[in-house]
Amino acid sequence: MDNELESVKLSIENNNNLRNVKENPVVSSVLLAPIKAIPVIGELLDLSIDKSLENFQQKKEQELIDIIFKNSHSITSDMVNDVEFIVNYARVREAVKRLATNDKVKFFGNLIRNGYLSGRHIQSSIFDEYINILNSMSYREILYLVDYKKYCEDCSKKKKSSISLLGRAYNNKFPQFCRDYSEKNNITQREIYFVFKHIEQTGFIEEEFETESGDVDENDNTFNSLSVDSTGYYITKDFLEFYEMVLKMDE
Repeated sequence: MDNELESVKLSIENNNNLRNVKENPVVSSVLLAPIKAIPVIGELLDLSIDKSLENFQQKKEQELIDIIFKNSHSITSDMVNDVEFIVNYARVREAVKRLATNDKVKFFGNLIRNGYLSGRHIQSSIFDEYINILNSMSYREILYLVDYKKYCEDCSKKKKSSISLLGRAYNNKFPQFCRDYSEKNNITQREIYFVFKHIEQTGFIEEEFETESGDVDENDNTFNSLSVDSTGYYITKDFLEFYEMVLKMDE
């Protein structure tokens, strides 16, 4: 690893050390203190849990650093000596600290690496949106959505079709996906629909509806009823941009 890269890594490490001096230790003040204040439960906590949590936090942060510096030959000191990068790196680091598992660490690392250290500079507003989405989406939601994207891609390749509709990435294949995915993963279609209903808030998918008119009343020439049924979800082009920036992993 060349001297330039070592300088970049030292800049980030110094930034981390400065933050650790200025703020209380995350393990004792942010995570353990509120729990220890709970009657009975606080008394049952073993002192060794401090060390376990500290090790867990260190592993997550090391994974974050490893992701950021993967394929890092093009990273320069100028890239990290940028106020916006430093502030947003600190935000990502804090978000990773609060993860209960390390499943999403790689996505936060991608956001920093692809947003600032890969030859482009992500817009501040888009960074805000993406980090908020990562904080709000569960790993299961991300996994289901990525699997649905791949399913739609496979269907498009088989039919050799392309989608040109405004905002739509692929045709709606949700009913078929639910059947196949539920059988493959031994889950219910109801569970899949529940997950996608929550994902809809991100704008990465949109529900599609089919409207069927009812019978015409011969007496007053009006409709007796109007039936509106959901036909599933299609993936929006916004998700493809998020996928390329945040979710896509190097092969």
